[in-house]
Amino acid sequence: MKTRKFLLLLLFVAITPSASFAASWVNFPTSWDIGQAFAVSITSTADYSSPVVTWMNRSISLNVEQGGAGKISYGLLGSDVRNIKPGNYAILFEFTQGGKKYKASGNIFLRAKEYPRENLRVSPKMVNPPKKELPRIRNEQKLVGNALRTMTPTRRWTTPPQPPLSSITLTSFYGKQRVYNGQPRAGHNGADIRAATGTPIRAPFAGTVVLTGFHYYAGGSVYIDSGNGVITAFFHLSQIDVKKGDLVEKGQIVAKSGATGRVTGPHLHYSLILGGQFVDPIPLLSTSITQMLKLGTQSMVNN
Repeated sequence: MKTRKFLLLLLFVAITPSASFAASWVNFPTSWDIGQAFAVSITSTADYSSPVVTWMNRSISLNVEQGGAGKISYGLLGSDVRNIKPGNYAILFEFTQGGKKYKASGNIFLRAKEYPRENLRVSPKMVNPPKKELPRIRNEQKLVGNALRTMTPTRRWTTPPQPPLSSITLTSFYGKQRVYNGQPRAGHNGADIRAATGTPIRAPFAGTVVLTGFHYYAGGSVYIDSGNGVITAFFHLSQIDVKKGDLVEKGQIVAKSGATGRVTGPHLHYSLILGGQFVDPIPLLSTSITQMLKLGTQSMVNN
């Protein structure tokens, strides 16, 4: 019996991968549409730590999980239709393994995508706000900026997300160039979904509420951090049922829809922010991280 246990131990040691013999890969798309979310990953046959992906000048902390060939880190990234132009953009992966830091870099060509134009009539004060409202607007912009810089490494998001409403009927698509009362503004950074005032809104992912409030333009607003730079936001709410610091579960009711802020009528504005970039939230509702990674290219890291 003692001999058998000793042989089993030797076998386990022999097949357990060590950092010096680890094989590691990164996965990312070589080209993608502006405004659309994409998936990236790091995988390795051995354990590693401190995985980070840098994209659009933002370093995004990932976590290490069991999966793939041994260990894996998942990430969701994208580019904002408002301020990103077509062209090549650098992406950098970093992680530590066996006391050594590894890096893998590449480029993603972001393709131009056509988004339609939309003319809207709103209250004049929502296009050219009174001077007395400007300090409030600047303060709210600061609060939102701080919320969007939240970076937690623990992944609480899972795909596909929970739809925020039981029925998804779009009234305005992501990326539309908004023209308010004849004055052009930036492209729409979310999706507007038909919803009567008081309709319950559910969290797409588990996470932590990082900001709530009734803001000048966005009206009733909720921002939820789900880790790895993944943040969801809801605007124009009539009621907010959570507060900053609350932990929410996927599918939990967090608010009620409404017509607050700059609106033409009741609806839900739903935004998905990935590493600080506002992307189209709708395609992700019908796919998974596994399916998205199949659209990327896998490259071995030089160990």
